[in-house]
Amino acid sequence: MDPAILMDPGIVAAIQNLAPPVTVFFGRFDFLDSMPWYFIIISVITLGLHPRYGVRLATLFGLNSGLNEAVKLACHLPRPYWVSAAVTAYSSGSSFGFPSGAAMYGAAMYGYIAVVIRKWWVVLVCIIMLLTAGISRFLLGIHFVLDVLGGWILGFLLLAVFLLAMPRAEAFAARLSRPARIALFVAVAAVPLLLVIPPYLSLAGWQLPEAWAALALQQTGRPIDPAVIQYAYGASGIILGSLCGYECTRSYGGWNPPRDLKRRVMILVPGTLSVLVVDSGIPVVWDILGITAAIPELATFLSMAVVTFWLMACVPLLAKKAGFT
Repeated sequence: MDPAILMDPGIVAAIQNLAPPVTVFFGRFDFLDSMPWYFIIISVITLGLHPRYGVRLATLFGLNSGLNEAVKLACHLPRPYWVSAAVTAYSSGSSFGFPSGAAMYGAAMYGYIAVVIRKWWVVLVCIIMLLTAGISRFLLGIHFVLDVLGGWILGFLLLAVFLLAMPRAEAFAARLSRPARIALFVAVAAVPLLLVIPPYLSLAGWQLPEAWAALALQQTGRPIDPAVIQYAYGASGIILGSLCGYECTRSYGGWNPPRDLKRRVMILVPGTLSVLVVDSGIPVVWDILGITAAIPELATFLSMAVVTFWLMACVPLLAKKAGFT
């Protein structure tokens, strides 16, 4: 097979038109590539399984986000609806197309959950979620087949490296003093930015093709500016907030979810809802304080750090204080 066919917008258009009801159905799953959805997943693992699994998943998510954006900037390939009017854009994306973020996140996150829980029904749900998130991307017209396949491959490769390195990294961190451990957290949180800065700088002389910009605007009414750093600041915030939050919980003796399922659900549901409330409310605070207007990158970093710190420290410690342990 000619690899170029995997970036043929005609293939995307043909798949979209093959069964329009199927395309519309999968369009309903666009939320599977949204921060609220990823926070729900991380929250369920943190509060329903154990915070140590949650902090690992959050760290993996942050590293995945940084790597995904770095590869996007390095390859700077278009999305289907940027280059072909035959492709209908049921959604939009302002970043470059390859590799698909949803596919990468799915491979890393659902793969991690399947490896940790190892129950057949959990593995089956993870496979369904992975396929749904990936397939919906090219049915929505925002990714080529190559983008999705590349995302899955890179996501699984990152997961494999993460699973191999994690035990040694945690053992190393455990031997450090608390100040040294915090310094290590800062270093790990800087990884997404360190990954994206070189390819971002390499695009200094790159010009967005006028045809891409015009067609994208025509299709969705939204302008695109892909040669910028969009996700790494938030990814760094997620990592730092998660690691520092978990360290805070451990310093107060840790927290274990209740053994009783009913009591566990009584923490899981309101705890997850509180995370979503903080996620939607904290940007308003930065707007009021003027941080978003002055330094938007800092506002993004702080928002993600506050949300994940709330999840890893505040919710478990409040649950512990309330006797839910």
